[in-house]
Amino acid sequence: MDTRKYLEGDGYDGYKFFGNHKKANNSYIFRILSPNAKNVYIIGDFNSWTEEKLRKYSTGVFSKTIKNVKEFDKYLYVIENENGKKYYKLDPYAKLIDKENENSLVYDKSYKFSYKYKNKKNLNIYQMSAKNFDGRIFEDEKNMVKFIRYLKENNFTHIDFMPIFANRFKEDFSYGSSFYFSINENYIEIEKIKLFIDLCHKNKLGIIFEIDISSFDPFEKYLNKFDGSNMYNYDYDDILYNYSGLINIDPTKNLAKSFILSFITYLIKEFNIDAIAIANLENLIFWQGDKSRGYNENWLGFIRNINEYINDLNKISIGFYNSIWENDIKEDLGFDLIYDRTLAKLIKINQKNPFERANYSYIVKNIIENDYKNYLLGFNYFDSLSEGASLAMKMNSNDKKYDQLKTLFLLVYTLNSNKMIFSSDEFGSLDTFNFDKKINIFKQNESEKDFNEFYKKLSDFYIRNKNLYENESKTKILEIEGYSLYAFKRIYKNEEYLVIINLTDLEYKIDLPEKIEKVLTSYNENYHSKNKLYIPAFGSGIFKIK
Repeated sequence: MDTRKYLEGDGYDGYKFFGNHKKANNSYIFRILSPNAKNVYIIGDFNSWTEEKLRKYSTGVFSKTIKNVKEFDKYLYVIENENGKKYYKLDPYAKLIDKENENSLVYDKSYKFSYKYKNKKNLNIYQMSAKNFDGRIFEDEKNMVKFIRYLKENNFTHIDFMPIFANRFKEDFSYGSSFYFSINENYIEIEKIKLFIDLCHKNKLGIIFEIDISSFDPFEKYLNKFDGSNMYNYDYDDILYNYSGLINIDPTKNLAKSFILSFITYLIKEFNIDAIAIANLENLIFWQGDKSRGYNENWLGFIRNINEYINDLNKISIGFYNSIWENDIKEDLGFDLIYDRTLAKLIKINQKNPFERANYSYIVKNIIENDYKNYLLGFNYFDSLSEGASLAMKMNSNDKKYDQLKTLFLLVYTLNSNKMIFSSDEFGSLDTFNFDKKINIFKQNESEKDFNEFYKKLSDFYIRNKNLYENESKTKILEIEGYSLYAFKRIYKNEEYLVIINLTDLEYKIDLPEKIEKVLTSYNENYHSKNKLYIPAFGSGIFKIK
């Protein structure tokens, strides 16, 4: 590592230098950056928790090589400030901390990956939280392969891991409260996730890691006032904390920039992942995440640098935005893909009574017509879990929920965009959610199996059909009579498909000016003849135009 570049905010490989690193004969070197500390000591299992003083260098780096250290030994740093006051700190670069989040762990083991993944144009992403899956999925290679086979059968191209970093808050998905670098082994072991990633790549599945780089946990042992100064956060009280009670990272601090860049490099290099998704973009783009307070230009510039770096490594950069992405910023930040809340409008429409839905036809038409090639459209964890109801539960009425969900999915998967859904939505789970819930994807009832079979056919058509994902493909909306009834073509070169969407409980008979062939419908019956097409209540279909 070039220490000078790191101190200037241009360090990309701090994880190779700082933290704990194994040397010969069970000795480890410990390095920490603490420029304003008078002294730094280390205590741990290897020295009976008695202070050992580290050597200080002019750069602010402290280091010491210690013998007879064992893997997974616990340790902490003791920082002494200029006034002689001492306080305990976790190692910011430790790859693991204990399950109680109280001590850093000695760990410096590499993994040799055997496989790589080449990213595709048409992404179909499976978002999941490791904490909500039965741990047996990652228990051994046999169960990992079984899970991967399931994902391949459902035609997913990538797995999007919600933050997998250590976190003190149980009622949380680890957004914004992660201990950077430290994998949360309460949910998945570091060596097992690397094996799982390698197996995914072997089976042509890409891996995405979500990160939230806007803030950090205010835990007294973590980054706050690390060496007695604000190394990573703002100096002003009015912007020190965000509205969630976490401490905001200051992107003008050089050490903060090098820390974030090194974190991203660590994930890409050490886990061999294929994409980085930066979550909660509002907290970066706007001061305090509040649009009314204006743009935070410092973060905007740093995001551009991050995305340029990710692209230089031939990886995909994704931005997760919690409202509707604004036209005046989307061209500037350099994300390859944006996920926003565009399709939350469709969920709201499907919650309305069927006779009310025609009032929102302009929204549906606008979504159909828009160019979303640089977007991920679909439903993330918030869409699926908000309001105490799963995505399937949100559909209006009691007896036609799956009919409506099929049509909603058929509409989404024929739009001009990449796709993402949250785990268990591929089989339309009706279960309510809690943070301790364990998902069992292999235990589906008959209704869920039926929906999952439909989803497999739909996602397979999306993955294989260039009309739905090539840059040159086009959408042409058609005029059609009916309440909440929509028709449009997906066109690529000389091939055309007709898509019919019925969002209401009325049945329709449609005159056909062209010959069509059924590809996939949300209903089982074959309702079309030579010149007529019958669409049942909440029905939808894809038809090839001959």
